[in-house]
Amino acid sequence: MKHNVFVIFITVILGACLLTPVFCEMNAEEILKKVAELSFKEDFRLALTLNTFRKQKNQSSQSLWVSGRFKQDKASFFFDFDEPKESKGLRFLLQVEPNQVPKVYMYLPATGKTLPVITDDPSADIGGTGLNVDDILGFAPKPGEKYSIANNDKLDGQECWVIKINRPNDSSERLVWVRKRDFTIVKSQDLDADKKVTRTYRVTDFFKTEDGREFPREEEIIMPKKNTRIVVRQEHAVFGIELPDQLFNPDEFGTFKWKD
Repeated sequence: MKHNVFVIFITVILGACLLTPVFCEMNAEEILKKVAELSFKEDFRLALTLNTFRKQKNQSSQSLWVSGRFKQDKASFFFDFDEPKESKGLRFLLQVEPNQVPKVYMYLPATGKTLPVITDDPSADIGGTGLNVDDILGFAPKPGEKYSIANNDKLDGQECWVIKINRPNDSSERLVWVRKRDFTIVKSQDLDADKKVTRTYRVTDFFKTEDGREFPREEEIIMPKKNTRIVVRQEHAVFGIELPDQLFNPDEFGTFKWKD
């Protein structure tokens, strides 16, 4: 009898979800938490190329290595520049913890010194790449931000949630398109206080792993006010690797010879 009651209870709940999908739908914070769980669970190393176009002319090209480590709730990213020649040896260390302002350290090879970088502005440029903290993380929860589901949308034929992130400090906001089938961020837009788009990020190409998972291969960043477009392409990637502790130590990341 107890078993029959349990079956009936489950049937009723499932029926309610089918008849009223909104009742069982995830909220914005749950969706973003799921994005983080699925996106940031394996340590990795990437080789990236960045091409910056202004008024449709290629203004600069850069190549760099990016390593990422995820430990409990803390995410750390190490950037090491290879090209152009004037940027070679420039390094950054980015450390992010929930509801805290990200910490960024910069190593300057010309001086041999490591300096902290102010990160109050989530749109602050990282090493002249055009990338910022939000581009790296997809989203970086910060104190005071509020999240909501703005609507549902289709992007390249894929169903997406559109998450709105309100930033009370300057009345700006960010919209994030999260693909429903795998919780992948495929697009984002930054809007100023007047609701004008200041920046658009979009994944333009994916690659598939042997186990069928998809990861971004190429992304495009457009900044209309600056008439600038940045194309970021992943040339090489390895996941699930062991990374040296020195890469994520502010006192050592600048001079540690990880390639040797």
